[in-house]
Amino acid sequence: MQDRFEGESGAPARPDIGSTVNGIIEAAEKAAREIVEGAEAKASAQIEELTRESRELRDEAEQYARDMREAADSYGTQHRRSAEEEALRLVSEAEAKARTVLAGAEREAERIQRDVGQRHEALKREARMLEERRQRVLESLRDLAAQLQDALVEPSDIGRRDETLEGALDLERRR
Repeated sequence: MQDRFEGESGAPARPDIGSTVNGIIEAAEKAAREIVEGAEAKASAQIEELTRESRELRDEAEQYARDMREAADSYGTQHRRSAEEEALRLVSEAEAKARTVLAGAEREAERIQRDVGQRHEALKREARMLEERRQRVLESLRDLAAQLQDALVEPSDIGRRDETLEGALDLERRR
C-alpha cells in the first residue's frame, strides 16, 4: 500500500504551496492595479465632466451676453445706453459666475487628483505589505519544508523500519 504522502516514484509528494501563494499574491497585485486604474479613470471622467460643464456655462453666458446686446441694439437709440449697461452687467456677472464655476471645477479636479494620489500611495503601501507578507510566508514554507524533510529522513536502524505506527506510539513497550 502506497503511503498517502508518497508520489508514484516513492518520493515524498509535497503540495505546490509556493505556486498557490504566488497565485494569491498575483491576484492581489492585479486587484490593486485594477483599483488604481479604476480610480484614475473615475478621476479623469470627473475632471472632463467638470471642465465640460464650465465650458457649457461659459458658452451659455456668452450666448446670453450676445442675445442681450442684440436686444439692446434693436430696442432703440434712446434706450441703448441703459440696455448696454444692463448687458455689460449681465456679462460681468456671467463671466464672474463662469470664473467661479471654473475655479470650483479646478479645485474639485485638484482634490480628485490628490485623492487619486493618496489612494495610489495607499495601494502601493498595501502592495508592499502584501509582498512582505508573501516573503514571510515563503520563508515559513521553506522552514516547514526543511522540517518535513528532516522528519521524513529514513531511520538508520533497519529493525525500526518494520515498526508499526501503533508500536512506535506505544511508550510502555519502548521503556
